Amino acid sequence: MNINQISWGDDSAEKDAYLLEYFVTSESLKRLAEKEKGIVIGRKGSGKSALLKKLDQIFRDQDETTVIKVAPKYNSIRTILNNKDISSNFGTEIFFQHTWLRQIYLDLMCNIGHGAKGVYASGSYEVAREIAKQQGRTSKDIVENIADVLAKVKAKVGDLGEFGLELEKELRNIADVEALEHHINALISNKEKAVVLIDDLDLGWDNSETANDMLLGLLSAANYIGGMNNNIHPVIFLREDVYSILMERTQHSDKYRNVERLRWSKGDLVAILESRINFNRTRDGLDAVPNPFLTVFPQTVGVSHTDNWMIERTLSRPRELIQLSRYYSEGVDGDLPSDAVLKASESEYSNWKLDDLCAEYSNQYPGLGSVFSYWKTRYRRHKYHLKKAELEEILLGIMGEVTLNQDWFSKLVDQVNVDGLMAILYEIGFLGDFVLGGQGGSKTYYSYESRHEPVFDEVQIHSCFRKAVNTVERIRSL
Repeated sequence: MNINQISWGDDSAEKDAYLLEYFVTSESLKRLAEKEKGIVIGRKGSGKSALLKKLDQIFRDQDETTVIKVAPKYNSIRTILNNKDISSNFGTEIFFQHTWLRQIYLDLMCNIGHGAKGVYASGSYEVAREIAKQQGRTSKDIVENIADVLAKVKAKVGDLGEFGLELEKELRNIADVEALEHHINALISNKEKAVVLIDDLDLGWDNSETANDMLLGLLSAANYIGGMNNNIHPVIFLREDVYSILMERTQHSDKYRNVERLRWSKGDLVAILESRINFNRTRDGLDAVPNPFLTVFPQTVGVSHTDNWMIERTLSRPRELIQLSRYYSEGVDGDLPSDAVLKASESEYSNWKLDDLCAEYSNQYPGLGSVFSYWKTRYRRHKYHLKKAELEEILLGIMGEVTLNQDWFSKLVDQVNVDGLMAILYEIGFLGDFVLGGQGGSKTYYSYESRHEPVFDEVQIHSCFRKAVNTVERIRSL
């Protein structure tokens, strides 16, 4: 098999036609399939969408189970957040809670009603079928539902505060929650079950108060639905950084702590590559083999085993490892693994990963790329292991020289808050906290690995960013 002909799959799990054929199972999948958790969190590229796609398949294969997917489009979210009435007067958590309830209930009704077409229906089934006829298989877009509710609210009051103690009662009435709930409970009871998979919530999210209230409203709605009817199981997929921000903003964080955090071991990550390699082998008429990794990758890179070397250059997320594999395989000529090509692919991958990091945190820290652009030019060929004083000197240089007209950066500069910038670079995974000695020996701790209170006596730039910011190479070939 020519290594440069390997297909590693589409970058987007939703568009990957073969994902379910080489999907690698996990303990997270098992727990979610048993409906033990209702919130899934993970960083960008950690496999949330792939997991959702597999769960969708599992639940749809179950008897008497209705499955719907709620995935707002980017333009829909932006339209909502740019509406001045919503951002100024009405876009509170409780308002969004009731619009989400209406959206989910109507989606369920449409789905069930579509299935009742062509058969005799009465009662709630007849209502569901009529809704499906009016709106198609899925209900109105979230923008249309919010617009409907907003128009009815504005017809009564100038802002939500005018409802006073009757606020929740009024919103339930305006959003038709009571009537819809009556039919939902009649349709989904006893043997019937429903699963609501909710994804793509970071599309259009901008970390504004309205955006966060919209997502908190969704969390409230999902929590309410799960308590209202035990046969309805909502599952929300959220980016971990977004989840952390939401938990800092709500007084009800205890309701949302039973989450499934996506974490990947070395064995799990290698298994993802091996499953895809064997898929390519069988596609090309070859037999699958027990340990396919070394049929594609060299055994070592320099003094390191290749699997360790590759995983050390990721933030332990599948997408990063697949991207590194793609850069490597495209450069190999023939069917023999090449350590030289793998090493050469590191630079392109590292630049991709740095761009990816800046995109991931573009809402919390817009313009972050300017910081790294300065770093890679001003501190070219600098070492990646730094004492605290050395790091402070670099960060002071960045704060003094980089022109970045963004609130988060301007605030740090005004306060000469070097520790604050250091904490951000640790939080996003660029820097690790190096701890010297101890029984377990020296270790570098990164924010994505486990709970750790960084001291920053010494730090290391993460391996996956070292080429991108032009640090000194240390691993030598044998």
